[in-house]
Amino acid sequence: MEYLRLCLVILLVCLVGAQAISGDMPTFSGLCQLQGDWCSTNCQIAGGRDGLCNKVGLCICRPL
Repeated sequence: MEYLRLCLVILLVCLVGAQAISGDMPTFSGLCQLQGDWCSTNCQIAGGRDGLCNKVGLCICRPL
């Protein structure tokens, strides 16, 4: 029983780690309509490399 509990804890830690390294970067709305490169600026503040505006005006951040 203790072995099963240990395996479940290890599995939970692995799942949390996989979610953390999956590279989910934030998206921002309303920045693509502003003058200047606010999309890239906010993405760099959030920890990304830069940001790109898509066709619907949503700022998509790219990871480092």
